[in-house]
Amino acid sequence: MTDQERIIITSVWNDMCLRRKLEDDPYSLTQDELKALQNNDRLDTQLKSLLKDAFIRKGLLQARSL
Repeated sequence: MTDQERIIITSVWNDMCLRRKLEDDPYSLTQDELKALQNNDRLDTQLKSLLKDAFIRKGLLQARSL
């Protein structure tokens, strides 16, 4: 396993654990944990936007080739 893969896996599992902790006992989260969740939400929003743009561009390219 590469370092990059290890980082990705750790990020995903850490996010899942923090989200579960947020649901079960939100007041136990530290400031850093809350910031990590906020950053992950921000990144998720940006990725969804980029994916949407990519699909739109792909659709436009396909429409132009018809």
